[in-house]
Amino acid sequence: MWLALCKPDFLRIAVELKEIKGVGDKTLVKLNGIGIFSVADLINNLPQSYCDMTNVSSPKDIVEGEHMLLKVKILKVYPKQYSKNKLCYIKCDSICEDLEISLIWFNMPYMEYSLACGDYLVWGVIKYENKKYTMVNPNFADINNKYKLKDVQPIYSLKGKIGEVSYRKILENAILNADIENLLPQYFDLKDIFYKIHFAKSAIEMENAQEQLATYELAVQLLCYKMLRKLKKCIPMKVQYPHFVDTLLPYKLTESQVQALQEIVADLQSGLQMNRFVLGDVGSGKTIVAHLAMYMVCCEGGQSALLAPTEILARQHFENFKKVFGKFCIKIALLTSQIAKEEKKEILERLANGEIDMLFATHSCVEDNVIFNNLQLAVIDEAHKFGVKQKSSLLAKGECVHCISMSATPMPRSFAMMVFGDLKISKLYKTESRKSNIKTYALRSNKIEDMFKYFSEKCQKGSQIIIVCPHVNDNDTEDLYSVKSVYKMLSGKVIAKEDIGLLYGSMKNVDKEKVISDFYSGKIKVLVSTTVIEVGIDIPAVDTIAILGADRFGIASLHQLRGRVGRDGRQAECYLHCMSYTIPDRILQMKEISDGVVLSELDSRARGYGDFIGFNQSGKNSYSKYVIKITLDMIDAAKHIVCSVDTNSLDQKLLKKMMHKYNFYQDIVLN
Repeated sequence: MWLALCKPDFLRIAVELKEIKGVGDKTLVKLNGIGIFSVADLINNLPQSYCDMTNVSSPKDIVEGEHMLLKVKILKVYPKQYSKNKLCYIKCDSICEDLEISLIWFNMPYMEYSLACGDYLVWGVIKYENKKYTMVNPNFADINNKYKLKDVQPIYSLKGKIGEVSYRKILENAILNADIENLLPQYFDLKDIFYKIHFAKSAIEMENAQEQLATYELAVQLLCYKMLRKLKKCIPMKVQYPHFVDTLLPYKLTESQVQALQEIVADLQSGLQMNRFVLGDVGSGKTIVAHLAMYMVCCEGGQSALLAPTEILARQHFENFKKVFGKFCIKIALLTSQIAKEEKKEILERLANGEIDMLFATHSCVEDNVIFNNLQLAVIDEAHKFGVKQKSSLLAKGECVHCISMSATPMPRSFAMMVFGDLKISKLYKTESRKSNIKTYALRSNKIEDMFKYFSEKCQKGSQIIIVCPHVNDNDTEDLYSVKSVYKMLSGKVIAKEDIGLLYGSMKNVDKEKVISDFYSGKIKVLVSTTVIEVGIDIPAVDTIAILGADRFGIASLHQLRGRVGRDGRQAECYLHCMSYTIPDRILQMKEISDGVVLSELDSRARGYGDFIGFNQSGKNSYSKYVIKITLDMIDAAKHIVCSVDTNSLDQKLLKKMMHKYNFYQDIVLN
């Protein structure tokens, strides 16, 4: 169930809360106690969940241990009694058709005077004990009660501050009498939608109403988003497709690479800020596409920055660019935390003076003291490793900075932005096949020793293997494997000492470089590592990877780690080891799916899309208040409305108010 963690302010209502019938001074204090300070708060406080009270069960439908709604006749109400441990309880004898049921309420002495013989609806968990059916502490309602146990019963978080019946009466008065401002009245009847959400007659009516409200919110947000984006225009670049690339490279670009470059050229020529995601599995050629885009911007006198999550990857980009474009005399620099202080100072001075055309950097690139002379393109590699704030900080270092993000698996927010319509996507495919050459297996802890023995046999046959652990050292609070404990467990016992290596981020650079070099050369057969190898390790001979504690990793990280093997097209294996007995759905999905976009969509559905406009890359957002989930069909419907609406026909005062709301997010919206 998705709970309401925040109340959106897309709904504007002029009437005061105290003007609603039923809200006196004492009730106002109670409502304030649950976070309701206005009529908009009241109407927007959507139910956390619903109970379908339209289906009254008969005795033949009763399932022990399940919540059931039953129509019973109370035959006798017993006086207040006490259990052996002096717990007060009220007991009733009742009958449902011809089935006897005992109703018991603990610690509710007032129930003795609230109940009488007659017909009631009761809702609760039914159990079979001592040869008799029993309901403990059931919800109950008189058959003629208008609000309780009728239709689809909404469940609110009232924290015991106010009674449910009183709350619903106030809510009904508010919806019927409030003037709800509506930016898109030709498409949505908000008063009717809100009434059906709070007072639905059926589950289908409730779901349809929630879907309509979510679509309205999406449409309003997208409308403001698109109008804000129109304000952000760039000077069109006179870039041309780099046809010389065919003679520059020792290989021919694939069709998807050519198309991606053509799309980038069109974006740069358009006069609008580019926001493109280059998506492709390892070996599909994302790097050369990004480097060529940087070259095109350089030809127009602009600076570029490539942001990578690790020093290894940043240096790899730096060296690869020099290798391919060295003869063009382009001024490039590498900036990481390991660069000496004096050298860093010189790089920053040259960057600010425009003497550096391209900067290859890690997170240090987004620091305030890094100033560009004319930054026009930012390339963000392994985009799932960076937060929205970091991306925004980099793009803020220029007037109208174009952006290319790259990953094999986009974050949920990135995927949402793709389908939401702003983030454009270029998908790259490997030349030989779109089918994965990696077989993925899931296993539990009781199979790990067998796996290690199998790895020993593979090493003797010439395989190279990576074993990934989530921690460097053993953790007392978590029963997870660490690189040091696994290295100690295998070294000299399962794997020969000379064949196994250890790698983690906090090692000295000289030690890391030696381990990586030995692994590249084949001297080391098994590398026990943290996720430091997730990006930047490109060894074609590695054909097996095991990820220990895989159930603690997200889909993006798992997909990236899996991409470390079989990079030359050979058949490879990936083992996902789970600490929990039950293998999570995302691990099972990894077994069957190799497409990064599909995995991202599944990840988004499971974790939430994050903020479409804001800072969260995944998880809860303003749409989390709905009990239904946001679907691609709803996003498409919202986009269709925005495309067809005449903005001049809208309430301009209200539109301006909505635009002002999103103005705070403008720098993030436009990146």
